[in-house]
Amino acid sequence: MTLLLLVSLICFLLVGLSAGLSEGSRDAFFVAGRRGSTNAITGSLVATVIGGSATIGVAGLAYERGITAAWWILVGAIGLAALGLLLVARVRSSGVYTLPGLAGRLYGPKVRVATAVLVVVAWMGVLSGQIVAASRVLSVIGVGSPSLWMMFFTVVLVGYGVAGGQKAVIRSDLLQAVVIFVGIAVAAFFVHAVTGGVDSLAATLPPGSLEFPVSPAFGWSDLGSMLVLVGLVYLVGPDIYTRVLSARDTRTARAATLSAAILVIPVAIMVTMLGLAARVLFPGILPEQALPLIVAHALPPYVAAMLLAGLVAALMSSADSILLGQAVILADDVISRVAFLDDSHVVTLARGCIVVLGALALALALGFQGVISSLMFAYSVFTSGVVGPLLVGLLGSRLRLDSSAVLLGMCVGGACGLVGAIPGLEVPLKEQLPMIGLALSIVLTLTLSRLRYRGTTQT
Repeated sequence: MTLLLLVSLICFLLVGLSAGLSEGSRDAFFVAGRRGSTNAITGSLVATVIGGSATIGVAGLAYERGITAAWWILVGAIGLAALGLLLVARVRSSGVYTLPGLAGRLYGPKVRVATAVLVVVAWMGVLSGQIVAASRVLSVIGVGSPSLWMMFFTVVLVGYGVAGGQKAVIRSDLLQAVVIFVGIAVAAFFVHAVTGGVDSLAATLPPGSLEFPVSPAFGWSDLGSMLVLVGLVYLVGPDIYTRVLSARDTRTARAATLSAAILVIPVAIMVTMLGLAARVLFPGILPEQALPLIVAHALPPYVAAMLLAGLVAALMSSADSILLGQAVILADDVISRVAFLDDSHVVTLARGCIVVLGALALALALGFQGVISSLMFAYSVFTSGVVGPLLVGLLGSRLRLDSSAVLLGMCVGGACGLVGAIPGLEVPLKEQLPMIGLALSIVLTLTLSRLRYRGTTQT
């Protein structure tokens, strides 16, 4: 198993490096020359969506509360479908490289920088969560320490990201998407046979575990919150938009987005069933140990190796997209706004940012306790502060929106999301604060813009 794992990691690195050293232009390094095919973008989107939260995290949620855990991925599918149907053409027509670049096109340079800073800070937590999940998965083979695997995992990511940029990431994502599907599907088939199928699970699991769409442990309000806080990240998300902007044209981007929305649905079902099976096979464990223990103790060695390779591919494909996206945003949307660099120097700067951010994420990974908790923290801040004003700008192109009002809305909404997401902090309406922040970001953007517009017309 160890040998197969090392071979898988090396193959991912070589596939990424096979893209060649990226040309020294923004188009080539940031969005792969905008030449991505439907298959390539679909595979990259699927691989990006199916990361640590959609594997380790969802299996843990299923272990803890039942089949409703599948909603974590299903709301992502809903968000992707809405993006493909409603926003792809508008995003593509902007001609930008990043989500903060789109914010700048809509609202001006100040909002662009504010969005960039918020994305980099929030997504650093997401990247660190992927590294934590990787160490948990890789440590089940019993060779090396979690810290050593974290370092090796990060080095592979940084290696092909620095060399090939977006082209390398998309090329490796396509392979990783195939490995994810095969590994999870084969493992789900074997575990289904071991546990005796759905009827056997129903007789063994706690009451309500197989209730859907809601259950005693997951009500309609929980589903509504997840649709907003998680689903909207796929409708307006930095890593998702990078894939849309890397497609060769709008038709390709739309087809890839809708295809990815469909393809992640069976993954949601299979991962959830693996988590439920772990509840039967390993009662009393920590929830996010469900998949690692299935790898270590519930499968034949060759099937365990396939699932392990699939999990590593899932984690790596999400992490490489996040790392490159952060580096591009930091270099192009923040630093270059001050330094006024040309294309080649911005690309060099982005490569340096990949190394620095990778090292920082590796350091931060040691402090995270759970995959889902780290992502919910990031999603709460991002959705509360950024998503509302951007959606208003994308959907309401005829509205007269003021950049100062947008900036204030982002700050107030993001602050509410931050307070609501801080663990251990007791404040009134804590669980509702991210939703309140999202509403405030929209209301402030619209109301203050309207008041400012009236003031200018009257004068």
